[in-house]
Amino acid sequence: MKKTIKYCRIITLFVVLISCQTNNKEIKINGSIENFEVVRLDQVLSKNIDEIHKVYLNYPELYKNFFTNMIRAGKKEEILKSKLSKETTNKLQLFINDSIISDILKEIELEFPDFEYYNKEISKGLNRYESLFGFSYPKKEIGTFFSLFNADVHEFDSIIWIGLDMYLGPKNKITKLIPTESLPQYVKNKMDKKYIVSDVMFGYLMTHNPQYMGDDFLSKLLSYGKTAYLMNLLLPDEDPENKFRYNKSELKWCEENEKYIWQYIIDQEILYEKDFNKISYFFNPGPYTKNFGKDSPAYIGIWLGYRIIQDYAKKTNLDIIEILNEKNSQKILSTYEPE
Repeated sequence: MKKTIKYCRIITLFVVLISCQTNNKEIKINGSIENFEVVRLDQVLSKNIDEIHKVYLNYPELYKNFFTNMIRAGKKEEILKSKLSKETTNKLQLFINDSIISDILKEIELEFPDFEYYNKEISKGLNRYESLFGFSYPKKEIGTFFSLFNADVHEFDSIIWIGLDMYLGPKNKITKLIPTESLPQYVKNKMDKKYIVSDVMFGYLMTHNPQYMGDDFLSKLLSYGKTAYLMNLLLPDEDPENKFRYNKSELKWCEENEKYIWQYIIDQEILYEKDFNKISYFFNPGPYTKNFGKDSPAYIGIWLGYRIIQDYAKKTNLDIIEILNEKNSQKILSTYEPE
């Protein structure tokens, strides 16, 4: 997600009730869920060029990015006009008529004949966020589009857009055909629709509720940990492993090796390290986390940060707002005991 949006309208439909439940402070919504409207721009691409252009003009930021950065058809100035030039029309027509593009769009339609389940789950998470912080998303819309394998979740035109081609599934025939030079196998392995809801919410929080605490390793752990912990409260029905883009065995590896991960950090004296090159591998995507073996998953820094915040929440019994507002990293760390 890239575009930060200011909010001004206070939600009056919901009241935040926070109650202690196991190790979490659940955010409950009173009243009905306000589902977002779904905009299926991927389905629009089956229409003629004039119709496609007319619809896409309603979403100028996405249209410019789609045309220039995703399908690389030309300059953004060629697009935002009521009538397309013959040259631009031909560029779009060539793209739409391409047999491979046609096959991909058919696979997207087969995999996602509707988007209601994902819309419902994302809407619940955003409703909880609105209830908790007293803000309202400016446009009650969630969009899907075809990104030519360039984008999973992005925000344009005050709308969350999801590139459905990035969630066709690792076993889909289209996914298998993509050369690993274009998309590494570890990326293809995670092109699963089960990650859509948590991807949207994590990206949303990283954009609209960043938890920056500093540039050293511990600060990054806690920053990501706060975001992951908040997402966990906003998406209580999501499978735990999905929230970290893990499968069950990857989450199990983290849980079984928590003490080992922490001991490595202490032994290597990187807890307060600020050199990005020495700590980035804890947070970056990849087939595994460097120095932890090929059985380890990526993102173990995000998972470990979540565990530290989870311990802090459990032992202090603070609500989520108090946790997010706490900037003293040593105070947070003082409650942590790796299991």
